Amino acid sequence: MRFANASRTAGRDAMRERHRRDRTAAPTMGVRYPKLTTLQIDFSFSDMTEFLPSPQATVFHPPAAAYFCFACPYSDCDGEFTLTEAVELAVSAGDARVSGRAQCAGTRHRGVACTLCLEYTISPR
Repeated sequence: MRFANASRTAGRDAMRERHRRDRTAAPTMGVRYPKLTTLQIDFSFSDMTEFLPSPQATVFHPPAAAYFCFACPYSDCDGEFTLTEAVELAVSAGDARVSGRAQCAGTRHRGVACTLCLEYTISPR
């Protein structure tokens, strides 16, 4: 048991390190999307459990990294949500909002599949 838990922690740490490196290497919003003044991503979550992560909103301004990969908010999950394609779609659509849903493909404590679902709205301005 301890080895599985330790490897899950190591996997989550490795994912965080990869996110840090990739975010640092990503171009800024101003470089990647020069016509945008802001990009807002609203998150809400649904799951079969009674304890859900709180809704969130993230606003990207021109100096921010254009990096749209987010770790699952469950601390014992090694999954992530990648919204890069959805952001590209929203930006190419102009001022339109793009909404969607993504399922976490990660694994939680004791090898149980994560069932968290992310509902998002992307608003380029």
